Amino acid sequence: MKGLTDILLASALLLTACGGAGGSYTLGGTVSGLRGTLVLENDGDTVTITQNGPFAFPEKLPNGARYRVTIETPPLFENCTVANGEGTVRGADVRDVAVTCTDKAWQGPEGLEPDLAGDAHRVQAALAGNTPLVAWEEQQKIYLVTGGEGGWSDPELVAQNDADALGLAGNPSGFAAMAWTELDGGVHRVFARVYSGGRWSGDLPLSQAGRESLYAALAVNDVAGAAVAWSDHKGNPRIAVSRYRQGAWTAPVYLSAAGMVALMPAAAVNNRGEVLVAWVQQSKVYASVYENGRWGAPEQLPGNLQTNLDVHVFLDDSGRGYAVWRAIDANQQRLTLAVRAGGAWSAMPLGVYAPGQAVLAGSRRRGTVAVVWTDWLGPPTRAVWVQLYENGRWGDPILLSLPDTDAEGPAAAMDERGNTLVAWQQPGAGGHPPQIFAAFRQYGGWAKPTGPNDLLSFSGRVVRPASSEGQPSVTLARGRALAAWSQDDGQGIYRACTNLYR
Repeated sequence: MKGLTDILLASALLLTACGGAGGSYTLGGTVSGLRGTLVLENDGDTVTITQNGPFAFPEKLPNGARYRVTIETPPLFENCTVANGEGTVRGADVRDVAVTCTDKAWQGPEGLEPDLAGDAHRVQAALAGNTPLVAWEEQQKIYLVTGGEGGWSDPELVAQNDADALGLAGNPSGFAAMAWTELDGGVHRVFARVYSGGRWSGDLPLSQAGRESLYAALAVNDVAGAAVAWSDHKGNPRIAVSRYRQGAWTAPVYLSAAGMVALMPAAAVNNRGEVLVAWVQQSKVYASVYENGRWGAPEQLPGNLQTNLDVHVFLDDSGRGYAVWRAIDANQQRLTLAVRAGGAWSAMPLGVYAPGQAVLAGSRRRGTVAVVWTDWLGPPTRAVWVQLYENGRWGDPILLSLPDTDAEGPAAAMDERGNTLVAWQQPGAGGHPPQIFAAFRQYGGWAKPTGPNDLLSFSGRVVRPASSEGQPSVTLARGRALAAWSQDDGQGIYRACTNLYR
């Protein structure tokens, strides 16, 4: 019996020395600089951290165990590094793993086309997952560049026959689409291509052969769905649309009534595959919605005034839709917003007079939407404003731009968490020509420019005016943001430029 007792005692001592069958030592450390949510991992064990200070993994480790702490999910708008994250348990708790998080930042402006000779305009930015994409028009051609760890690719010539009406959009899952018009058989046709699995498809004509087509408007959702709307000019212009679903484009469907002049379409698509298209028809705004497998009859939107301009639309996953535009009332411009809820449209007075262009951005899943516009801060100064619909109510208008100089040409993007990016043009320091500025809504608050030197573009070089297709383009996904615009290279040529936030 004594021999058995000695064996049991020796076994117990051995287990104690090794930390016990269940482990007895804690793996942890400290986190600093964190503003979002961080998930750390060690050999399948994870810990979710939302505040700075000490942390510990839930599972304890035996003596002699190897550990390797890595970042499984970083905070959305921060970069985090791990120090002292790898080692061996030496008979004591591990408390010196140090995780440091710092805010992501704009990387600085870059030129994308030093060897091309023409002036770039209608520059478009998109993110397909983590892949940045920029396209632009130049000398009636369309070019495209793709970003990666090694920098930007050389410009690819996408279209070269009197190309126009470029649109580019992407989503967080790695899908993107392009649409444009180009001469084909003596008339302009709408073409499109899609980006999936890290490669582009071939170019496909969407509009019918022999029919002049203009004003291509592109929209992309988060589940590899898209829509393109355009104005078909055989006879009186009519609005046509093609949807991209299950890997193919549908045949064109005509939305506006025959015999009416319908122009300047705008399109939006939600994650259920529903589509909203709005357009200008006889100085009024009309819209049609695809839902329940069919297109609804065109509706004249409420709040219509004569001579409507710059229609923009958004559609969330509940079917709630928005259309915003400028109109002229007694020779004075007004901003008009129509909201679709429960299948019916109503007008929402914004009380905005003498506006510049207005744009929309939103989160389809959350139902959050931002209306962004320019309006007088006090003549003769125009400013950029934003108003948010969130959690079922409208907030107050918020001033984003610097208060002392004219701002114009706003662009906006929102991710699925409601984070929002707005960019615009405004003169820089010392009376310099217009530059690109941006405001970023993260963690529920706005970070705005602090002064005329807090800009995204190349300081002191002229940004192409918004009135000549120089409006900036922005996109936001997976904690990254991308801005693109056209700017003078110092030699009198407007170049496509970009700035990446990562």
